[in-house]
Amino acid sequence: MAHISLDSLIHLGPESDFETLDLTPPLEQGDRLILRAEALRECSRIAFSKIAYIMPQTQYAAFAEIVGDPASDLGERFVAASLLENALIAAKGALPICQDTGTALVYGWRGDHIHIEGEADLEELLAGGASEAYAREKLRNSQMGPLNMTEERNTRDNLPAGIQIRSLRGDELRLVFVAKGGGSTSRTSLTMESPAILRKERLDEVLRARIGALGPSGCPPYAIAVVLGGTTPSQTLYAAELAALGLLDALPESASGDGRPVRDRAWEVRILEMARESGPGAQWGGSHMAISARAIRLSRHAANLPLAVAVSCAANRHVAVCVDRRGWRIQRLPPPDQKLEEAVGEVIRQASSSAPSVETSQASRAWLEQLRTCAAGSMVLLSGPVLLARDAAHARLLKTLEAEKKLPDWFIGLPVFYAGPTEAKEGHATGSFGPTTASRMDSYLEPFMGAGASLVTIAKGSRGEEARKAIARHHGVYLAAIGGAAALNAQEHIRSLSTIQFEDLGMEAVRIAVLERMPLIVAIDSKGRDIYRA
Repeated sequence: MAHISLDSLIHLGPESDFETLDLTPPLEQGDRLILRAEALRECSRIAFSKIAYIMPQTQYAAFAEIVGDPASDLGERFVAASLLENALIAAKGALPICQDTGTALVYGWRGDHIHIEGEADLEELLAGGASEAYAREKLRNSQMGPLNMTEERNTRDNLPAGIQIRSLRGDELRLVFVAKGGGSTSRTSLTMESPAILRKERLDEVLRARIGALGPSGCPPYAIAVVLGGTTPSQTLYAAELAALGLLDALPESASGDGRPVRDRAWEVRILEMARESGPGAQWGGSHMAISARAIRLSRHAANLPLAVAVSCAANRHVAVCVDRRGWRIQRLPPPDQKLEEAVGEVIRQASSSAPSVETSQASRAWLEQLRTCAAGSMVLLSGPVLLARDAAHARLLKTLEAEKKLPDWFIGLPVFYAGPTEAKEGHATGSFGPTTASRMDSYLEPFMGAGASLVTIAKGSRGEEARKAIARHHGVYLAAIGGAAALNAQEHIRSLSTIQFEDLGMEAVRIAVLERMPLIVAIDSKGRDIYRA
């Protein structure tokens, strides 16, 4: 029996989805195809630049479907409308779709007749193009390089990239470029299950728990991929990453037991049902936590059964490029339809029309008392100054508190927004500006709130029980922002942005941002009521 390679079954989409990419064509030398090194570097730069601003058309259609679904509640229609408005703004090419411009990933399949001039290293060329794209487009550098087991610093060029090149037979190079944010990556899980779960009722139970645990922190609506089986755990995770991008869509729906992988559409329907029943919906409640699902079954060793779950978030950014004897081709990424703007604007106006306006101030605590009267689930429009601080700044401030028994005065008296925006381009007050995951800062709440700081925090997603109790104890408030609406925030809701402390932390430096009527939902109110807990 012939070996069946998962990589040989990758499907990038129909030929009609691709257009010519204007790069130096390859050189034919007999059965060898020689690719120019500079063309490969430029291909990577173009791809990563493009996906910073534009997503596949299917993503826009999914948002529009939620907006137009009469069964959607107003909260998730507002989130979906905001994500569409964000896409319309980002497509203009100035503000990236999301402030987390992601880890630069490349999945590649290289035919054995593909050669590179000068025997240059393919991965190095692709990484160089990614680095150039991030620098030229002022995309956020999010990669942390280790100094030792416990210390690290920002690499400041968003490298290293995650590049996986597999070998196949033939004279074609296929590449898929992906910008993967940390929030959706953190939703990935891998477990080693007992073969006893290979019963419908038991597998249903296990998957229901795993889908329910995804939560809102990775910026739904999600594309969910479930992969069961695999000759190694790494193959299972690899298949889940590909499936979430739709690259395994052409797998057969059944097989003869010869080791060929299958795609089970019945289980995909079931996974979508589980997502609808899970609660978080499209971030602020509702039923649209997922817009698509993939269920893939791989072969396995008789004693092992890996199970992987992975997601792509609302900022689902990827594009495919191919080169063969016909030349270079790139997947079309048309911008969202401008006709959607009127319907989107109406939903946003309708949802926010009754929301109270709150103006923060360092000179008065009236805004804090106003927020303390707002019930969980209500929307507010927040204006005025807020502090921006993320993980590294929190860790440094905790050391200060432990050493000096107090926090700096500048950290007390304003809401703390967990955010790290992209660098501002000329003519803009800020780069793309959006929230990071709240739960990463949960352990800091009790000590900081006890010292009079962080009484109001702004981020995305749910918080743990430790944080909820601290908020209730200190009569604080947790406000959730929309994850994935960073271009919209930058254009409509940020008056100014300036760095005030810890400039050496790069994108994690402490800043002051002045907001302008930014829509936020009271996720945990001053009594500890939590919209993410039934």
